[in-house]
Order: sequence, then C-alpha cells, then structure tokens
Amino acid sequence: MKRWHVISVFITAAAVLSLTACGSSSKPSSGSSTSTTTSKSKAKPLVTLRLLENAKIGKKILVNPAGRTVYMFTPDGSGSTSKVPEAIKKTWPPKVAGATSITVGPGLDRAKLVVHKQPSGVQQVAYNGHLLYTFVGDKKPGDAAGQGLGGVWFAVLATGDKAP
Repeated sequence: MKRWHVISVFITAAAVLSLTACGSSSKPSSGSSTSTTTSKSKAKPLVTLRLLENAKIGKKILVNPAGRTVYMFTPDGSGSTSKVPEAIKKTWPPKVAGATSITVGPGLDRAKLVVHKQPSGVQQVAYNGHLLYTFVGDKKPGDAAGQGLGGVWFAVLATGDKAP
C-alpha cells in the first residue's frame, strides 16, 4: 500500500512541476500579462488609408494598404449604415477594419476615420462621415475604374469629399 502512495505522490509532483514549467515558459519574462499587451501595442498599427496620386482623376485619392482606390457611395450620405443594394455588394465590398489598430498615412486626418458596425456584423471604415468601399473592377493599384460609375460611386479625396 505504501508503495502505491509513494508512486502516487511522485506522479502528482511530476504533473505539478510539468504544468508549472509549461505555464512559466508561455508567460512574459516579467511574469505579467501587461508585458504582452505592451509589446503588442508597440507593434506598428495597420495603415488603413493612405493617399496616392491618381492619373485618371488628377488628384491624390484615398487608397487601401494595397494601393487600391476606395470609394464612397453617395446614397449612403453621412449615415453609418450602408445602403448598397444586396445585388451589388460583391462588386462593391466594404472597406473593413482589421483586428489591429487603424490609422491613416501622411496627409490624412485620423480624427476623420471611424468604424461603424453594420447590421451584418461587419466593421466598416468611414472617412469624413462616408462609408468606404473598394471595387472589384479595379485590377491593380492605381486603377479607378469605379470613379463616377452610375453617378453614385466616387473616389475619396484627402478632405473626405468625393473626387470630381
């Protein structure tokens, strides 16, 4: 009986040591979870929008991190809920906020950048009160094939106004 008790104690001690070792190897060196948060906050935030000179439009316009033109849908007005018809949402996907911090590049005002939760749950980026979208017809950075389309889709200037 004593022998089983000794083995049981040994196994329990080994398990505790094993769990303790695993726990400490996954913790930050300071032993607090605040360090992990701090190191993550030092990571470079995602540049959600930046400016790019567009030859077709003749002005600098807002583009996404990949250099793709972003557009406003004028029927949205300055509302926080998209009015894009279901039938064309695949052609005009919303500019979605990522999981990391969002920010803007040089020449843009961070205070004009907000995120609105849509009824679908999508976190859609807006700039200067306008919900933003991309256009699947733009095949490469710098394309602005959606500019003026249907008289309702327009690229967005640094001011947040629609491109002429």
